[in-house]
Amino acid sequence: MAAFIGPMVQLGRLISLVFGVLLATTASAAPSPSLVGQVVRVVDGDTIAVRIGDRTETVRYIGTHAPELDLPAKRKQSGGREAAEANRQIVEGQTVRLELDVQARDSEGRLLAYVYVGDFMVNAELVAQGVAKVTTLPPNVKHQELFLKLQREARLLQLGLWRGASPPTPERGSSSTPPRQVAQSRPGVPPQDAWTCPLTHPIKGNFTTYSGERCIYHMNGGEFFNKTKPERCYATEDEARQDGCRRSRR
Repeated sequence: MAAFIGPMVQLGRLISLVFGVLLATTASAAPSPSLVGQVVRVVDGDTIAVRIGDRTETVRYIGTHAPELDLPAKRKQSGGREAAEANRQIVEGQTVRLELDVQARDSEGRLLAYVYVGDFMVNAELVAQGVAKVTTLPPNVKHQELFLKLQREARLLQLGLWRGASPPTPERGSSSTPPRQVAQSRPGVPPQDAWTCPLTHPIKGNFTTYSGERCIYHMNGGEFFNKTKPERCYATEDEARQDGCRRSRR
């Protein structure tokens, strides 16, 4: 009997060890924590007030900075009203998901978050529109590369705060291909301009999904259609799906 119990104990220890390793691996791969709330006020171009349960939090967008609104006349910053209005058009009254990073609050006690409306990351969109600039402060650097990419495109297209600015210097090893240009061998065609698809291919494909998916496509009449800058345009939903896209849920 003892000869039988010994191997069983060893097997039990081995199973416990493997189970512990699996738990540790799962914990390390866990997604960033997030909260869900309702936007009750738009403070400016990079700050909102969100009701979460029975409390209201001031939420500061991670990685972006918009011109300030409430400054003395001599220190007024151009573009503050435009940034606040762009932010308001996206989030006002919306239910939002707040994705946290390493540091949850700033020195003023504000909650720091990447703010999502559906599949749409507001921080990134404000940078893409050129109404906010990238300001990355460690340790919250999860989407830094994405923000810098979108800022380069906004500057190249002379959008918002970048009107009249000199074009960005091409990165070493990069080509001079216009932003959001995609190879013609795939389904669909390139967009007509930064916001518009050709009439023959009216479905907007967006590869900047922030969710790890290849692509999300938007139909005319959808909630985010007019707010989406297409990176590829499709004639039919089948064509969009062939290119690895899924339809937006909103």
